Amino acid sequence: MISDILSTPFLGISTTAWLVVVACFSLLLYRLVAPARLLVELPSPPKASWATGHFNKLFGLNGTQYHEHLVATYGTTSKINGAFGEEIIFTIDPVALHEVFVKNRGDFERPLASSVMLRFILGGGLFSLRGDQHRIHRKIPVFMNIAEQTSACIKQDLSRAKSSSGEVDIFPWITAAALELVGEAGLGYSFDSFTGQRNEYNIAIKSVLRLMSQVAPYAKILPSLCNLGTAAFRRWAVRYIPIAIVQRLRYAVTVQNEQAEEVLRARQLLLSSGGDLSAEAGRGRDIMSLLMISNESEGSENHIDRQGMIGHMNTFVFAGHETTSTFVSRILSLLADLPRVQVKLREEVHSYFEHKDESNHDALLELPYLDAVVRETLRLYTPVTQLVRINQKDTILPLQYPIRTPNGKVSNIPVKAGTRIVTSLYMANRYGKIWGERADEFWPDRWIGSKLDEVTEAGTHLPGVYSAMMTFGAGSSSCITRADILMLEVMVAVMVKSFKFEPSQHNPSQWETVGVQFPFLKSDPVGIERNPKLPLRVMEL
Repeated sequence: MISDILSTPFLGISTTAWLVVVACFSLLLYRLVAPARLLVELPSPPKASWATGHFNKLFGLNGTQYHEHLVATYGTTSKINGAFGEEIIFTIDPVALHEVFVKNRGDFERPLASSVMLRFILGGGLFSLRGDQHRIHRKIPVFMNIAEQTSACIKQDLSRAKSSSGEVDIFPWITAAALELVGEAGLGYSFDSFTGQRNEYNIAIKSVLRLMSQVAPYAKILPSLCNLGTAAFRRWAVRYIPIAIVQRLRYAVTVQNEQAEEVLRARQLLLSSGGDLSAEAGRGRDIMSLLMISNESEGSENHIDRQGMIGHMNTFVFAGHETTSTFVSRILSLLADLPRVQVKLREEVHSYFEHKDESNHDALLELPYLDAVVRETLRLYTPVTQLVRINQKDTILPLQYPIRTPNGKVSNIPVKAGTRIVTSLYMANRYGKIWGERADEFWPDRWIGSKLDEVTEAGTHLPGVYSAMMTFGAGSSSCITRADILMLEVMVAVMVKSFKFEPSQHNPSQWETVGVQFPFLKSDPVGIERNPKLPLRVMEL
């Protein structure tokens, strides 16, 4: 009987082989270190599941609501539980954030599990590099023509309805624009995103993010899994393991890598043939062309191998594509809900386009209300809602706001090596003691005529790299450039110039966190198969 069971194949593989996999996985769980414990008792919510802790709430669809609950109930610094009983510090304290992200940033690394996951999915690249390997490579030119193409596609949707106004799901077109912006700027490659045809690459990118959020609570075991058996054994296990989410992720990664290979071959062919890069997308100033030219230089100290190139490509698209598309969609959704803000912004934008200087798109950055609307949206609605770091050695974490413990108030927390620290970018940008009485209010005027140290309350200052906010992180690992902001402002300006936006009356949407915040129809059932949608009533101007 036992021999019959063991010889029964599943997915073409004997049960004996699967028992080996299960045994190895069980050994891995057994070898996991004892869960990290904090050295001081912090305010904390009731304990949750041992397997996932509070991660399902923290990183779930309504994660930002849980962030609000934690700060409102337990203060600026508290304890939460992670997977397998781990105790974690959750903080938005400005001094603590400065310690972690700026002053002693080398002592606080991204979790190894996150780096392993990103290396598996992206193949390397900026976000999967740790420590001194990190380099900011991006430099994005202005793509006014892409914004205009987006406008033209929305107008086509309206013309098909034989009307100058109607409900349009703007999210697919904004996503197409984001893919083109990142493709041309980072890769020197056009994805032909405005054809309206099904784009498997685009679909794969979005599915990767959603699938990653599903496995995030268990990411802690990934480094050990990567050391389990030989590389061939690990590839075999990933290919045949009968877990749907793993197979979905494997397919999405395959699509990503195939597209990256195609881009790399095209760029190499053009470079080797001596083609005119100035006539191509990116005009030869895209980062991939620059990296490949640098690679061919004799004695290059920063040579990047083929897999590294693929990793950079995937990272450019993965990071820039999602944050750009969700942010532009968010701001248009906000403007639909705030008609007075939309009218005031349109008046300013019209004055720019009436006297536009084609040689100086930087003039957009000089429009005060456009700049204020963009800053305020970035403050209130961070595309990524939290960051995680792990300290590499025993340390003392200083606090600006003392917290109550069983032994009284403390302004410093002893933290042992290996402790995970989670910061809510969302709440750091909304906390009343930092941003004042109107912290939760969309108020662009706070940015007009004010210096950065005047925007926040006296004596408080977040270490964020952009406008005293934490939206793009802090320190040398932050990810924002002047060109990034210009890219966002160009998209918003062209949309507001071309259309009037109002909320949908028939298909209302809501924003949920799936790694990044996305809009979904309220009527769509929750599930991994649903797609982001943002219908708005759009009127051509």
